[in-house]
Amino acid sequence: MPSAPATRPNPAPARSRLLLRYILLAQLVVPLARTQLLSAQVVSEVQVTPETMTLGVGQKQALFAAAFDQRGNLIPNAKFTFRSSDTLIAQVRKDGTVIGVKPGLAKIEARSQGRRASMAVLITGGGSSSGSTTRAISASVLTLNPASLTLFPGETARIRAQALKDDGTPVSIGPVTIKSLRPDISRVDSGGLVTGIAAGRTIIQAAAGPLMATLPVDVAVADFSLEPTQLSLIAGAADTLHVRVPSQGNRTLRAAIQWRSTDSAIVSVTAGGVVRARMPGRAEIIASVTGQERRSEVRVAQAPEAIVVSPPQGGRLQIPLRSTRQFSAVAEGADSTPIPDAQIEWELSDSGVAQFDRATGVLTPKTLGTVTLTARLAGITPAVWTVEVVPGHIVVEPSRVGLLVGDRATLAALLRDQDAGSTSLKPPGLTWTSDRGDVALVRGQGQVEALSPGHAVITAAAPWGKEAMADVFVVADLWLSSNRSGAYGVYQLRSPGPHGLLPVLVDNANNVQATLSPDRTRVVFSSNRSGNFDVFLMDADGQSLRRLTSSPSHDGEPTWTPDGNRIVYTTASGTSTHIAIMENDGNESRQLTTAAGGNHSPTISPDGRTIAFVSARTGNHSVHTMGLDGSNQRRLTRSSGRETTPQYSRTGDLFYVAGRGGGSRGSRVMKIAARGGSSSAVLETEDPITSIAVSRDGERLAYIVGRIRDARGKAQYSLYLQPLGLRRPPVQIPLQPGEQLSSLSF
Repeated sequence: MPSAPATRPNPAPARSRLLLRYILLAQLVVPLARTQLLSAQVVSEVQVTPETMTLGVGQKQALFAAAFDQRGNLIPNAKFTFRSSDTLIAQVRKDGTVIGVKPGLAKIEARSQGRRASMAVLITGGGSSSGSTTRAISASVLTLNPASLTLFPGETARIRAQALKDDGTPVSIGPVTIKSLRPDISRVDSGGLVTGIAAGRTIIQAAAGPLMATLPVDVAVADFSLEPTQLSLIAGAADTLHVRVPSQGNRTLRAAIQWRSTDSAIVSVTAGGVVRARMPGRAEIIASVTGQERRSEVRVAQAPEAIVVSPPQGGRLQIPLRSTRQFSAVAEGADSTPIPDAQIEWELSDSGVAQFDRATGVLTPKTLGTVTLTARLAGITPAVWTVEVVPGHIVVEPSRVGLLVGDRATLAALLRDQDAGSTSLKPPGLTWTSDRGDVALVRGQGQVEALSPGHAVITAAAPWGKEAMADVFVVADLWLSSNRSGAYGVYQLRSPGPHGLLPVLVDNANNVQATLSPDRTRVVFSSNRSGNFDVFLMDADGQSLRRLTSSPSHDGEPTWTPDGNRIVYTTASGTSTHIAIMENDGNESRQLTTAAGGNHSPTISPDGRTIAFVSARTGNHSVHTMGLDGSNQRRLTRSSGRETTPQYSRTGDLFYVAGRGGGSRGSRVMKIAARGGSSSAVLETEDPITSIAVSRDGERLAYIVGRIRDARGKAQYSLYLQPLGLRRPPVQIPLQPGEQLSSLSF
C-alpha cells in the first residue's frame, strides 16, 4: 500500500491526504511508543520538511513536522502548533498547510513542548518559478514503493518514487529529493537505495516540487532460521540454503549474511547461499547475521555408478485397477554401497493412465492403458518400466454363501472398475480353490458343492496376481439348544442318529434361542455371557461373536426379518415383557408393544409385513398380530386355552401350540392358513409341547415334548420330526439320558 503523500494545491484533498499520512505514521510507530512510554513523552527535537518552500500567491502546500525523544525515537502522538512570522505574506493552518498570500519572504515555525523547528517560505507574484514544480503540477500524488521497510543492520533495499494523476495513472515528474530523518538508523542515497545502519525507526521522505511522500523504516535485529537444517548431496551436486525471518512474515533475508563452511574441502558456499558438494563427507554451513549463527548439516555421498531398481525392468508389468504398486530406485557407488542421498528423478509418460507419488514410490492406476515410468540419475542409464493397467480388482459374488449339506451354488468372479464398481465382465484364466475341501468343494468356474457342516473359504485367483474370496458356510437346517455339555449350547442337527447333534457354540455361558439368518451365513441368539441375557450375533460356524444389545433388561427370542436387515426380539424388565426391533448391527432399537400382560414369542410373516406374537393383555395367553412397525395390534385367536410359540411357514401359514384343555396336559399344534379362515389341528400330544419349528420348505414340523418323569419334577424331553401333508408318524430323534432341549429353529 503506498505511503500517504502530499498533494498539489487543492484545499479539501490536501487536508484529507495530510490527515491520512499522520494516521499511517501513528499506526506504524504505536508499538514502539508503547514499549518506551515513559521516555517517549518528552520532546527533545523537532524536524520539519521540506527545509524551504516556494509558492505562488494563492497556492498551498503541506508542511510535515516530526518530534523525537532524547533517544531519537519518533513520538507518534506529539502535538504541534504552527506560526508564520508574517501572515500578510504566508499563512499556516493548524494542520500545517502553508498558503501564499502576497509576494515576499516569511518563516514558518513548528513547536511541540517548547522545542521548535522552522523553514523559509518564498511567495512569488504568480505560479512557482521552479521548472520541476511546473512539471509536477500535473501530478496529484507522490507514492513510494514499497510502502514500508523492515531491515537488518547492514541490509539494503531499494525504494521507487512514482507520481500519479487524480485518476491513478502514472505521470513523469522532475527530480525527486529523498532523505532520511534519522541517517544514524537508516540512510538513503539519491537513487533510493536504503541501508539499515542501527536498530531503531525512522522516516524516509521524498519530495518533488509541492508533492511529498513518506515511508517508515524499521531497523531491527530479529531471530532467523536457516533452511533446510539438513542437506544431502552427492559429490558435484549443488543446492541453495535460505535465511528466513519468522517474525517478519517469514521473509527471505538476502543481504547482511556472512556464509562459511566448516570444511570447504567437502562442501563450499557462495555469498548467495549456494552450496556445492566437493567430496564425500560431512560438514556444516554457518550463516551469521548481526552476531547470530545458524547451522545446516550437509552430508556429501560418493558419486553413484549404478541404479538398483525394484521390480525388475523389462517386459510388461501388469497392474490392476484399484490397486497400487511400489517402485524403488536406489543409487549405488562403485563398491555397491547404497547412496540414498542421490536424487532420483522420476518421469511418468501419461498421468491420465496412472499417477505416481515420487515421495513414496507408489504408482496408482487411474484407467486402462499403458504407461512408461522412468527413473533417471545423471550419468547413469535410466531405468524404464512399461506398465500395463489391466481391469482392476476382482470380486466374488456373493461374498457370503450359506448352504445345506448336499446343496450346490455357483459363485461369480467379476471385474471391479474404479468408477463403476463391479461390472458384468468375467476375468479370464481364473483359478478356483477351497481351503476346506472336506466342507465345500469348488469346480470349474466357481461351482461349489456343500459336503459337510463347517466354514470354507473359496478363492478366485487372477493371472496378474489379484485374488478375491468368498465365505461358504455349510449348515444343517434344524438348530436348537441343548444342555448335553452342561450349560445350554447351540447345536445343529445333521442327521436323525444318536450322534447327529453337532456343537456350534458350547462354552460356560447359556446360549439359547439361536436362529439362522435368511442366507444361512449368520446366527442370532440369546446368551448370558455378559451377565443378563442379551442378543448376540455370530457367523454360522460359531465364530465372530458380536453383542447387539446391552440394556439392563433380559433380551431374547430373536428372529430375522425376511430380508435379513432387521431383528425382532423380546425384552423383559421385571414383570414387563415387550417386543422390540433393531437393525442387524444392533443400532436403532425401538420398542413395538406397550400393553401390559406380557408380549413375547415373535415370528415374522414371509412377506415381512406382519409380526405374530403371544400376549396376555386380554387375560389369556393368545396369539396377536401387528405390523412390522408396531401398528394395528389385534388379537388373532379367540380360544379360552393357553396358546404359545407361533411360527410362520414360508407359505404364510401360521402354526402355534394350544393346550388341549379338559384336564389334559397335552398340546395341539394348530394352523391358520395364509388365505385366512379358522384354525385347524395339525397334531396332538399327550404331554405338553415346549417348542416348535416349521422347515423353510414347509414340509416338516419339529417339536419338543416335555414329560414329568418323577416326583421331584424332573422332566424328560423328546424331539420329533413330523412330515406335513403326509399321513406319516413322526420320527423321534435319539437324545442322551437327561438331556434337555429348547428353542427349535429351521
